[in-house]
Amino acid sequence: MLWGFIQYDAYNHVITSMSQRDQQATSENLVPVNATYPTGGPLNVIVNNLGGSAVSIATIYIWNTNTTGSTQCRPTPCIIYPPPPAFTYFTNGNIPPGAVNFVIHVQGINVKDGSSYRITLATTRGREFSMYFPWRFNSLIINGGNGGNFVTNVGPLAVYFDFKSFNYTQGTQTTSSPAFCMPPANSVVYVRIANTATDGNVTLLSSTMMEMQPYSANGFGQFVRAWILSPTSVNPSTNFAYVYAPGSWYSLAAAGVNGPTPQSFAIVKFGGTPTQNSAGSASLSRTDNWLTFIGIYYVYKGQAQGETIPFMDFQTNPSAPNCIS
Repeated sequence: MLWGFIQYDAYNHVITSMSQRDQQATSENLVPVNATYPTGGPLNVIVNNLGGSAVSIATIYIWNTNTTGSTQCRPTPCIIYPPPPAFTYFTNGNIPPGAVNFVIHVQGINVKDGSSYRITLATTRGREFSMYFPWRFNSLIINGGNGGNFVTNVGPLAVYFDFKSFNYTQGTQTTSSPAFCMPPANSVVYVRIANTATDGNVTLLSSTMMEMQPYSANGFGQFVRAWILSPTSVNPSTNFAYVYAPGSWYSLAAAGVNGPTPQSFAIVKFGGTPTQNSAGSASLSRTDNWLTFIGIYYVYKGQAQGETIPFMDFQTNPSAPNCIS
């Protein structure tokens, strides 16, 4: 008779196999919301649990990202565990599914010393989720200039909502334009995404797709669906089917300790029709406003997983780029 360890999840449900544990790990979807330090402390780490299972925090790592000033938590991170308390510890580390603005309290460390800190939550299933103090709303943005810094996080990915990250091309156009207001025509849609996970690459699968519904639609048959195209696609005249193979796919490198590196980003192009693994362009030939959703399906740490994201509202208008009326 063989004896072994019995592993439990956050609610004392028995985990019966390594594959079950790995599947639960990849389904974890903890989204950092904010990090605050009120006068006198403690450090409050605020998260949403958008996954279908509870998440338990095993360890919190805090890095000082500055190269001058305070030496607290550098060059090696401060490593913080739950009680029984040492001087520094955290409480409230079990996050139920669906929790919103859930607060984890970190006691015994003062991060309000003028330094910038990277806070990483390591779960009992081996996932890591990171944020910064002071909170950086635009910490993942690499494109400079004006145009807004808007981002949403889904699993290990960040998807950007700004004038330089949501673009289109039409005809033989080789330089993309902001897609919030575009002429009615067949289009290739560009979306900037990044891998924010520090522990693994993300590779997109060919079933990743954007679905667009015009305001005037009265039935499901009037949706426009556009699957991801090859990264070498340019416009409706020059585009290629997506191939899931090394050198031909969207493979986003793991983020570094200070956030995504340039290799962690990709401009994902949508337009494949009528099915996945097709070339083509999105048929946006009517004058209308469009509601959009993106289904992102990808491989992360050897496991396939996916999320559906409510995305942009944009307009196709013959008066583009003027859609103000």
